[in-house]
Amino acid sequence: MGLASIELANEPEVSQLPDDSALQPIDAAVEKQLEEMLQPMTFERVMLDALRPQVTDHSILRPGAFHALRDQILHRLVDAFPHAPDQEAANEVKAAAEFLHHLGEVHSLGEQYRYALLKG
Repeated sequence: MGLASIELANEPEVSQLPDDSALQPIDAAVEKQLEEMLQPMTFERVMLDALRPQVTDHSILRPGAFHALRDQILHRLVDAFPHAPDQEAANEVKAAAEFLHHLGEVHSLGEQYRYALLKG
């Protein structure tokens, strides 16, 4: 049971769902196809997709590398704060540094909670 096809009125023919594949909620390829077919390609969506950061080096997402990189960026932001060209830029640098500092504190608290649960 599932969708065999979805047709959009007054639109050129779009890709069809796979014939031999049942629609499973965990099938990422089918979910991506459904999202592309059901979500309109608006100007806002195109702009948000273009501006969304893309991770090209997935190794930085490992916890050790991610936290070291977060700390490195935090230090660079703190060093850049006095050299900001104007007050607005200084406020943005300060806000970014505070966010990264808060992220580190939340992570530390989460680790303490996890260790407490593991110890029983």
